Amino acid sequence: MSTAPRDGDVHRDVPCDVLIAGGGAVGSALACALGELPLDVVLVELLQPQLLAQPSFDARVTALANGSQQILSGLDLWRDLAGYVEAIRTIHISERGRFGAARLEAGEENVPALGYTVENQTLGRVLWERLQRSQRLKVLAPAKVVALRREPDFAEVTVERDGATETVRAKLVVAADGARSAVRAALGVHATEDDYGQRAVVFNCATEARLDGRAFERFTERGPIALLPLTGGRGAMIWTLPEGDAQRVAALPDDAFRAELQASFGQRLGRFTRIGQRHLYPLARVASETIHGERAVLIGDAALRLHPVAGQGFNLALRDIATLAEVVADAIAVNGAALDVGAAELLERYATWRAADRQRVSSFTHGLIQLFGDAAPGLGAGRGLGLMAFDLLPGAKALLARQTMGKAGRLPRLARGLPLVS
Repeated sequence: MSTAPRDGDVHRDVPCDVLIAGGGAVGSALACALGELPLDVVLVELLQPQLLAQPSFDARVTALANGSQQILSGLDLWRDLAGYVEAIRTIHISERGRFGAARLEAGEENVPALGYTVENQTLGRVLWERLQRSQRLKVLAPAKVVALRREPDFAEVTVERDGATETVRAKLVVAADGARSAVRAALGVHATEDDYGQRAVVFNCATEARLDGRAFERFTERGPIALLPLTGGRGAMIWTLPEGDAQRVAALPDDAFRAELQASFGQRLGRFTRIGQRHLYPLARVASETIHGERAVLIGDAALRLHPVAGQGFNLALRDIATLAEVVADAIAVNGAALDVGAAELLERYATWRAADRQRVSSFTHGLIQLFGDAAPGLGAGRGLGLMAFDLLPGAKALLARQTMGKAGRLPRLARGLPLVS
């Protein structure tokens, strides 16, 4: 892996096959996938990747679906993550103050785990250590894309670093720079936003009864609470609250905060014995009107940012990555060195493949927020009955489990446990 020129240098017309804007978990995972192929890749990251202290790698925790674990295994990353993950063997879904609950069990789906949790900083470290060994990757960091111009045969991207500029000519530009994507804006792609008027209070915690592989999705009148098992007997809590209430709750003294959390979550795990540092994140669904255009594609949050209620965001992004890499790999197998990785028909193939999965996951998470966020009379009892019926219907549970595990719809080879390149 080569690095960018130092201060004051100006280079012109650096050629590459793919330029990835954004070196967080999504962008760096794509760089790892493309590293399996004979391509020259440039990765542009705003912050120093060695610090691993960027928003993509902050104190939050990522829930990796079963299918995502297979993708990471296929990219030879899982062996470096395996010692830092915690298996999710059970998911318990309930509504505070209502009867009825639903449970998903790994054993019922004949898998060792429904998913896994990993701290984002660990995920970032493993990804970047892998990229250090990539021979055809050039990293420009800290750097940012300041201009983008598309021609029929290439995209010309101007990158600024320490006051100097470098012009990169790429056959394909990939926007992996998040929900507020500057590259998406430069491409002229519009996005719609559903502001939920909520914030997530995120923190680690410990409970009187150990989680032991159990995850909880608890719906309350103020918003959902997700509790995920972490290594060392800890839990990761994502507590969704109305925006103003979230600020008040996050600022409470420890004892008052613990008491309010206990009242919302209940006594299923006994007392909360320890509360870690709290972080606040605004919540909204941001959907790009398209995920591809002339010599460009959008992946991860730049294409679709989801509410974290079902933990689907990064898993959806990994399927973006695995699908894009497969479409490119198959085209290389046919065209060899003559491949134009930014050709319109190739990008259309990718976008068509991803459309159903994106729509299904977006509707699923948005629907959960609408269903459990509606306090209309009679709906609470109906939801309780629905959860009870759902728990008694193996077919319904299997469908939700497939969605949760990232096994629904047409899957790329990596998500099916097959190598990217045969």
